[in-house]
Amino acid sequence: MKKSILLILLIALAFVGCDRRESTRENLQKSISEFNEKYTDLSIVTYYPEAYTEVQTDSIISNTFKVSIKNYSKMDSQILVSSEPDEKKTKVNYHRVFESEINIVLASDNIFSKTLNAEDFKGSSPSEFWKNATLEHVWVNQEMSNTEEVNLGISIINPKSKAFKLYELVVSAEGKQSLNLIEEHS
Repeated sequence: MKKSILLILLIALAFVGCDRRESTRENLQKSISEFNEKYTDLSIVTYYPEAYTEVQTDSIISNTFKVSIKNYSKMDSQILVSSEPDEKKTKVNYHRVFESEINIVLASDNIFSKTLNAEDFKGSSPSEFWKNATLEHVWVNQEMSNTEEVNLGISIINPKSKAFKLYELVVSAEGKQSLNLIEEHS
């Protein structure tokens, strides 16, 4: 009796196993095909830097000037570096725009206070470079600064063309400014 029940179960299992239902692999391939038909355009977006970035430096020059510089990325402004379509997806790369807040104090008097960005330099030399330019970094040039003036280095880049410009901003003890282009690469 036990043998006949076991034999009936084996025969039933054989019929159930051969009912021509789709296999797991076939179900997965069908689901992928349906997904690809529904979602044809996918965009993969990357940002440089990925998150908010800030670098703040405070310097005292020759026991005379106190210089505070804050370089930071703007989260609401970016430059399109590249867009690469690839079958059903597009890879889009952005470079965030940077700004710098600069404060120079001499004997408790604020002689220079400004937020710099690439827009401030466009008028100095109109070219294609400025269409996708952003401030990269501002720093104190300790070697060139003295008791009479503060010398700041300013780097501006174009992440799309990989070009850059290097400026020198000299601020005198009276607050007078002088801007000079030191180097450029296009």
